[in-house]
Amino acid sequence: MDRTDYIAATAYVRRTCVASAELAAAVGVPAARIEALAEAGVAPQPTYRITGRAVVSAIGAVGEIAEGETAAAYYGPSVAPWLRRALVLAEGRGGGLKDPLLDWLAGDLAAALEARAEEARAFGWNHVFCGAGCDPRAVRDEVAGYWDGWMRGGWAVCLVRFDGHHLATKEIERRRMARLTQEAGPRPGPETRLALLDAMARLDAVLLPFAPHERTGGTPGLFIDEPARRFALPWPSPARTAA
Repeated sequence: MDRTDYIAATAYVRRTCVASAELAAAVGVPAARIEALAEAGVAPQPTYRITGRAVVSAIGAVGEIAEGETAAAYYGPSVAPWLRRALVLAEGRGGGLKDPLLDWLAGDLAAALEARAEEARAFGWNHVFCGAGCDPRAVRDEVAGYWDGWMRGGWAVCLVRFDGHHLATKEIERRRMARLTQEAGPRPGPETRLALLDAMARLDAVLLPFAPHERTGGTPGLFIDEPARRFALPWPSPARTAA
């Protein structure tokens, strides 16, 4: 294990995420209510786990956590808002919470996509449209496919919020950046350079910086840092962005 990577990763997690012992306070409820959501199967697993020699998330790791080793748990900024919503949905409800949460997420995603229908169709979301709007069943199936990744902590590594706007924007701007960089050529003109900057800014607004060891191969590295370098665009260096 590279000790420098470990130090940088732990510093990022402690600066960006909420420690397990502080999660209930960040949500604004007693710890017992968070425990009840975990028992109901609607509270995501920790976004990061840290030991004295490892930092592990659902998408990457520095070092390795040994079997039986105790790890400190941390949760990304998107977890607390999700838990608040789950708690309110749970009020007065005797049944499960997974379906109501997925119903909300599907409705929120459909609204975000329909508000940007032309862009959504062009950049990654055409498969959920039917006629002038979204097919509710297709969107519901889409978000149901995200559930396991969200529960394992993967999406919380990535998104500032786990909602329709952030999911829609991430895919739209990733696809837009892929097209722009493909069409830009070696020396893009001012109009293309501005389009690149605007797409990078919209993408950056919905993403977390990622831990330094995760950033290069993740969305920020591939769709923000690399285009900035390739086209010599004014943008903070990856080290500064993740700091």
